Parts: sequence; C-alpha cells; structure tokens
Amino acid sequence: MRLADVLRQSDLGDDDEATIYVERPWSPDAEAIVLSLAPQATTPVEREGRQFDYFLEAFIARDFLDDLEASGEAKTMSEIERCERIIRYAEADA
Repeated sequence: MRLADVLRQSDLGDDDEATIYVERPWSPDAEAIVLSLAPQATTPVEREGRQFDYFLEAFIARDFLDDLEASGEAKTMSEIERCERIIRYAEADA
C-alpha cells in the first residue's frame, strides 16, 4: 500500500500501538505498512525481502493530520501535499 493511502484518516484506525513503516526514499508513492508493535520499535523491519524504516506511530500521524485539518490549512492542500507535509515532519521533527 502507498504511504498516501495509509495516511488517509480512515486507514489509520484507532490502534494506538500501531506503527507506520515506509520504504525509502519516503514519498507519497512509497510502499508502507502498519504494524502493531510497541511504539519504541524504531528498528527497520523486513517483509518479503523489502526493508521498511520506522516512519511514525499511527496516533502521531492521526494527531498531525487532525491538527492540519483544524488549522484550515488542509482545505487548500491536495492529498499528496498533505502527505509531503507529514513526511517533512517525520524527517525533521519526529
């Protein structure tokens, strides 16, 4: 599944233990998986011979997207722009 697909609010669910892992280089089209691992599990994981690096816990991604929506900023952004914004957050601030 693409990172942009995972980041849709409905795809994140309510599992506060879930963690998002993404193949590098990170982009909206990068392959991503969501695993129910402990939030401290930042070690890369391998699935089907592919390496996925820690991205964010699902609850952090949900909160970030909720805050973006509440600020009104998301109204003028495409799904790809929102995804790129959270990628910048994950790279620089998380």
